[in-house]
Amino acid sequence: MKDIEQAVAAILEKQKKQPDGLVSLILDSTCKATHVKGLDAFVNLKTLSLCSLGLTSLEGFPKLPKLERLILTDNRITGGLQHLVDAGLTSLRILELANNRISRVEELESLKGLTSLQSLDVDACPLATKPDFDPKKVFTMLKELKYLNGADEEGRERDGDEEEEDFEEEAGEEEYEEGGGEGEEEFEDEEGAEFEEKEYAVLVGTDAVGEDEEGDYQDEGEGEDDEEEEGEDEEDEGAEGAEPAAGGTKRKRDDEGEEGDE
Repeated sequence: MKDIEQAVAAILEKQKKQPDGLVSLILDSTCKATHVKGLDAFVNLKTLSLCSLGLTSLEGFPKLPKLERLILTDNRITGGLQHLVDAGLTSLRILELANNRISRVEELESLKGLTSLQSLDVDACPLATKPDFDPKKVFTMLKELKYLNGADEEGRERDGDEEEEDFEEEAGEEEYEEGGGEGEEEFEDEEGAEFEEKEYAVLVGTDAVGEDEEGDYQDEGEGEDDEEEEGEDEEDEGAEGAEPAAGGTKRKRDDEGEEGDE
């Protein structure tokens, strides 16, 4: 069977991505390994699942500063949880260690160094099956812890909707990163076009252009000039028509005067 590095290489080739381009990596039952190695380049991982790989030690665990959820269920880990602290997992909120071989509550004390840890699962581990196992002791040990084996300090089970929201949030962030923000560019183009239109209106004035009946644009004042010219033409025509009338009246009076003399 493949080792971790071979399994990871196959995933990267299939998704055509670089290690820093992944925020979630699921290697459950895909390979065999006793230690976690070959993941140092996955610096943007938020979820890492390594179920059923045969892990026995966490020594040399990779430094993944953005990791929020680590699933190590169904392995053979007996302790050494301090290695997770040494890896600087300061963002880790959820740690699942169910069905491993951790037998003493004291092994959990080193998890105090994971200051963001809110949910811990050690169900089906030897320590949780002991008759004297007391969850309150773990909550007292880990001050920031809110849920142990899926329940709070009062024994109330964690709301399934809250856990689902965690998954939706992670999926939404990954989808946004892969989408590339195309909608944002379109919005900027529309906003830019609107700004240019407004800017043009300010420069030339809102009444700078008008549309005539044929749909062509004409300059302001052009229509008024045409009306004035038409008015002048009408006045000229009226004056020319009035002259012959005046001449005709004078001629008529002269004729009447000549008849009187006779």
